[in-house]
Amino acid sequence: MKRTTALTTGLTLAIALTGVLGLSACGSDDGGSGSGTSAEEQAATESDIAEDLENARVAVADALAEDDSWAQIMLASDVQAPTVKYGLLVVPYSFSDAADRIQGTVNIDGGKFTIDGDSAATGLTWQIDQDGTITEVTE
Repeated sequence: MKRTTALTTGLTLAIALTGVLGLSACGSDDGGSGSGTSAEEQAATESDIAEDLENARVAVADALAEDDSWAQIMLASDVQAPTVKYGLLVVPYSFSDAADRIQGTVNIDGGKFTIDGDSAATGLTWQIDQDGTITEVTE
């Protein structure tokens, strides 16, 4: 069931991303006067891993709601329920094919944290904070 849901979600996101990229490639008629990335293009790019980042954020936030004393929480696909391993709280989490990587160990400082991940489609790195705000990570 989980695999079917992940595949369906991935396919839906791929179709939506293809449509958005197709429209943005054909829809511009400004003669090249634009500069930088538009908000729509950024939203389309981040959307490919937004669900993975949001799911990771929710997993960490749920764990902190149970016990906010943890300074680190590990996201791992090899556990079925939250458990303590290696001196860390390990919570179940798996990311979809849309992401090449989602940060495995999350540092928490006063309830604040960020989780970053790399898009499989674009190679760009995105970050989500405890409030759900997603931003592109630039060097």
